Amino acid sequence: MSDYRERAYELLEESLRFGDGEERIAVCESAVREADLCGDLQTQYIAREQCVRAYVFGGAPEKALVGFSWLLAQFDENPGEFSEWGILWKYKWMMGLICNFPQVPKARIYEMLDDLEARVLRGGYGLHAVYNHRYRIEKFWDNKEKAREYFQKMSELPVDDLSNCSACLRDEFVSFAIYFNMDERALELAQPLLDGEDKCGTVPHRTYAKLLLPMVRLGRQDEGLSFHRAGYRLIKNNRNFVDRVSQHMIFLTLTENLAHALVLFEKHYPWTEQNRDGFDLFHFFRASWLLFDMMAEPGQTALHLSLPGSLSQYSDDGHYTPNELADLFKQKADLLAKQFDLRNETDFFSRTLAETPALKDLCAPFPLGA
Repeated sequence: MSDYRERAYELLEESLRFGDGEERIAVCESAVREADLCGDLQTQYIAREQCVRAYVFGGAPEKALVGFSWLLAQFDENPGEFSEWGILWKYKWMMGLICNFPQVPKARIYEMLDDLEARVLRGGYGLHAVYNHRYRIEKFWDNKEKAREYFQKMSELPVDDLSNCSACLRDEFVSFAIYFNMDERALELAQPLLDGEDKCGTVPHRTYAKLLLPMVRLGRQDEGLSFHRAGYRLIKNNRNFVDRVSQHMIFLTLTENLAHALVLFEKHYPWTEQNRDGFDLFHFFRASWLLFDMMAEPGQTALHLSLPGSLSQYSDDGHYTPNELADLFKQKADLLAKQFDLRNETDFFSRTLAETPALKDLCAPFPLGA
């Protein structure tokens, strides 16, 4: 037993040598297997805690949800054995993921929110973090009135030990401004993040990406190109940022850097075949549809791409037409939009898809260069 336990801890230490991504996930999964063989609950719990973190930040959210369910069950069955703050912090991570899976009922998501709130209050914490997630979820349904209400409530409460870091909170304010069509204000709020005054493991990675379309709308594409260069470097090797890669693809398409956008598509499409996050997939398929629809308009007839054989329209010789790829990804995005709208009881995803071609009105050539 002691050999298995020792090996589990060795592997957990080894995992810290890797950045967020597949390698860290693989080592953490090995640690969990060793911990289960040793049979010591504390070791099993610690190994799964680290594994869940690796899943969340390495792009395997469906595995994170399963691992967290095990942690929460053990926490409840063994009062006082494990960190209350630790389980509540990970519960926040799950609330940030759960909406992305349209197969999870809306009622179940609200039940989880209520459960989190009850646990937070029992633990003696304030509701700042809970209102943050209530805002995000109403925003996900596109319930603007409720989203504004909960954001205001969050803003009026003091931060505490369950609140996100200062960089993430500032990034949240940037998102709020963009959601309510205040692009200039979003850029002002983001400036300390862009200047490097405040940062964390996912900010300004997310911030750069979410500002790209506002920069196009503001007619500040040149600055947007610098955001693309700086931001894409931060996310290009981590599957956790599929949705952010999609924002970079859209920006490159709207600045008519189609060859560069195509490079991103070719590099990151394989990620989608190992991704179960419906939100990520919707946005990548939508960005791909826009790209190929743009490429089809000038009458380009053939592209040569290296794509996985599992692609439904796979070509042995690597030749594809923009039209057939545009149709394929439009269908994929449309299917997910219908699933989300059915669950969410809104038309937000279908409306977002229907409005996508109008983005082409913003097109203007701003060459990225080499």
